[in-house]
Amino acid sequence: MNNNTALDLDSLNVDELRAITENAQQLIAKKQHQRLYDAYMQFEKIAEESNSTIEEILKAGETLEKKRNIKYRNTDNNEETWTGRGRKPLWLVDALAAGRDIEDFAI
Repeated sequence: MNNNTALDLDSLNVDELRAITENAQQLIAKKQHQRLYDAYMQFEKIAEESNSTIEEILKAGETLEKKRNIKYRNTDNNEETWTGRGRKPLWLVDALAAGRDIEDFAI
């Protein structure tokens, strides 16, 4: 069967359909593995070109991601931040209770 051949699934029996399903699942797993391998090889090439290791790049990415997602910062303590997701931190709850506006802390 080539890629242009339409398959009439209604004409197949249960065993034939199971065989097709099993083959398709194996092919999906193989293609997913190949895609991840190709991505890894590209990542390895980028690391080599930047004279870094993959681990260094991942660590830097985590740090950058955290910084990029920060939406609010405590004006009294720059170390305290909030992304705007999840429960509000106590410093923000206390400030809002004291009459401050959330936009006072927006970055």
